[in-house]
Amino acid sequence: MAATTEPRPAASRDAPASARRRVAVGALVVLAVVAMVLALMVGYVRRAAVDSDQFANRATVAVSAESVRSLIAERVTDQVVLENKADLIAARPLIQSVVSSVVGGQAFTGAFRAGVRDVHRAVFDRDQDTVTLALADVGTMVAAALEAVRPSLARRVETTRRVEVIQRDVGSVSATLARTADTIKLLAPLLLLVAVLFAAAAIYLSADRRRTVVQLGIGAAVGGLLLIVAFDVARALAIGAVDGPDARSAVASVWEAFLGDLHTAAWILAGSGAVIAAAAASLIRPIELNAPLRRAAGWIMREPARPAFRVLRALGLVAAGFVVLFARDAVLHLLLAVVGLYLIFAGVSAILWLVYQPRPGAASGRPDTGEGAPATGGRRRLVAPLLAVVLIAVAVVAFVGSGGTSTAAPPAGPCNGHAALCGRTLPEVALAATHNSMSVPLPGWFSSQQDAPIAEQLRFGIRGLLLDTHYADRLDNGRLRTFVGDPEELRAQARQDGVSPSAVDSALRLRERLGFKGRGERAMYLCHSLCELGGTLVSDVLRDVHDFLIANPGEVVVVINQDYVTPEDFVGALEDAGLDNLAYRGPTTGRWPTLREMIDSNQRIVFLAENHAGAAPWYHLAYDTITQETPFAFSKPQQLTTASQLAETCAPNRGPDEAPMFLVNHWITTDPLPRPSHAGKINAYEPLMRRLRECQRIRHHIPNLVAVDFYARGDLLRAVDTLNGVR
Repeated sequence: MAATTEPRPAASRDAPASARRRVAVGALVVLAVVAMVLALMVGYVRRAAVDSDQFANRATVAVSAESVRSLIAERVTDQVVLENKADLIAARPLIQSVVSSVVGGQAFTGAFRAGVRDVHRAVFDRDQDTVTLALADVGTMVAAALEAVRPSLARRVETTRRVEVIQRDVGSVSATLARTADTIKLLAPLLLLVAVLFAAAAIYLSADRRRTVVQLGIGAAVGGLLLIVAFDVARALAIGAVDGPDARSAVASVWEAFLGDLHTAAWILAGSGAVIAAAAASLIRPIELNAPLRRAAGWIMREPARPAFRVLRALGLVAAGFVVLFARDAVLHLLLAVVGLYLIFAGVSAILWLVYQPRPGAASGRPDTGEGAPATGGRRRLVAPLLAVVLIAVAVVAFVGSGGTSTAAPPAGPCNGHAALCGRTLPEVALAATHNSMSVPLPGWFSSQQDAPIAEQLRFGIRGLLLDTHYADRLDNGRLRTFVGDPEELRAQARQDGVSPSAVDSALRLRERLGFKGRGERAMYLCHSLCELGGTLVSDVLRDVHDFLIANPGEVVVVINQDYVTPEDFVGALEDAGLDNLAYRGPTTGRWPTLREMIDSNQRIVFLAENHAGAAPWYHLAYDTITQETPFAFSKPQQLTTASQLAETCAPNRGPDEAPMFLVNHWITTDPLPRPSHAGKINAYEPLMRRLRECQRIRHHIPNLVAVDFYARGDLLRAVDTLNGVR
């Protein structure tokens, strides 16, 4: 008789397959959690460290910390003093105190942010072997601050044009970082996709999908908790690696600026995992944590039966004791993290207990199949996932809204003194301007048309400068002699300045008799018609303009040059003064950028020429397409103050009607000397506003440049503010 084989029960045959499925699901859960944590870390690095702007923003935030400012101020002071140590070593304490006030200011932080961004791009984009964080014009910023404390030191400090904050030879590390950055850009979204796929696969293969979701939530909570612990340990090691309280405080500030948001993101991941676990568990039955916690505590305190386990337990307790003693902050943070997650889980579970309704058969121990459940129970069961979604969404929105994923650039401040002007283009803004801005009461000037030198005009609020540039020879006796190439051209120029041809001929005849002869050193000067009547080196004034713009990064200035020098020479002088880096390079037709856009791009000074532009793409002709103006030949105050005569004073002069900039010439020409009393009358608020409003009505354009003599007489700034609507 043939032997017969008993068939195996179905449950026995399915057991190995079920076990393999559980193992596969568990592995997928672990992989999903690992990919989730890595995606969070890589995504954060991509945003905070690989992006040049974000990296620079976070570095600038770090500088706002007092400890970091102090270290940078010391570094800057050392270089400023060493650059001029013969003269400045005794003044080092004073300079350091001034530098400390400068570091963190708007001018310095703007330069620092730009420097950090350039270094970052050099490392990640151009594979540089040596990186240098150098800040240009730091000496100018310090000099501007020293001017009020010790003016005699200001000029010597200002010669320090460049300070190197950091210089490092990174060698092949740069190329490695560049390749790593490219990898990170691709890896962050890929890891997130992998995490989603692993989680979806685990849920799909699971025989009990709700429990798998619980496991995923717990895994996310544990992953976030481990990331928090790793963060705290790494932070403690980084701070402990430097000596001195100031240095440690600086490291802590830098760490917080760059990685503080990652710590918060890890908390959100851990909390979201706890919420998901609690919500998913509630669909089975809300979990009471007290019992498992008591069992875990009993397991830790109970003495194992086997000697080997007793030894392991003892060693573990000793190790835990050392950790508590020598890593107290990390242990405290870990305990707080665990308590925080417990409270989140307990709170969500407590809410879900209120809406939990067992299915039929649950009380008698029968399987919870869901059959026969009332409709209201189904609606109540939607509370769990909805609550989870709401809580996680609130946390994520709060994190993003508080700047967790991006750090804003430092506050930009107002534009030309007013935040309301930042959104306007230059042709939509009125600027206070001075006519013959260089004609000031300085030694060598026989008369003046302004109250103070250009540096003081800019500090007062003047934002438009009308200059005259000439060649002149400085003679051995210190006098200036105007270089006259063509007498007819000189006469035409003088007529434009309100000087008669006969006066020019007389001046040319007299200058030889008065000692303006012999050989001299030729240079460019700012003079009104004839340098014999006074002149200032172009280079000195351009340096003052440069220094003002560096010390005041929120200001926009317009310069109209009545040029009797070649464009090449004038542009060369601008380059020598460093103003070419600040020159406006944008469009002069169509839509102009806003003042904020000009300031953010650091293109804050517009250069226009009356006669011959060129030599640089940013040096334009004033009256070709850009500027329109009013007449300027007025000999009596009544012409500018009598209502019946105002329309005539607003008639078109040079420049096309469609030009985007409108210059209103508002001064009285008197011979032989200008009269400040006239300026006091026509610059007074009421008569000045009447004429400006009349010109605005006739020309259908806001006066962009209001050019006056003796700017401090009257109410020029008040009138300009009224035009701008900021008063």
